Amino acid sequence: MMQKKNDTGLAIFIGAVVFLALEVAVYYGLVTWLVPTDPEVEERGGSIVRNWNKVMYFILIYMGVLVSALLLASSQVPRAYRRHVLFWFYLSLPTLLVILVLAFS
Repeated sequence: MMQKKNDTGLAIFIGAVVFLALEVAVYYGLVTWLVPTDPEVEERGGSIVRNWNKVMYFILIYMGVLVSALLLASSQVPRAYRRHVLFWFYLSLPTLLVILVLAFS
């Protein structure tokens, strides 16, 4: 019983570290690649339409990376810990909203 509790705690800790590392890597990768704009475009305005395309690309790429990570992790993790993988997947969906606000504000 005690060993199972320790294993679960370790699985949650490893999941948290991998989750945070993936979120930070995807955030900085997408922000440095998608968000910078040409200063001329900034001066002319029209930021809603310009940012709309970037937001859509951001969401699509983020979801692609997220689903790929989910598929990879769920195929590598023992069956007993797959619910933890789904927990981190579901947690990353609201995290997307926070990341979008940080990236485009």
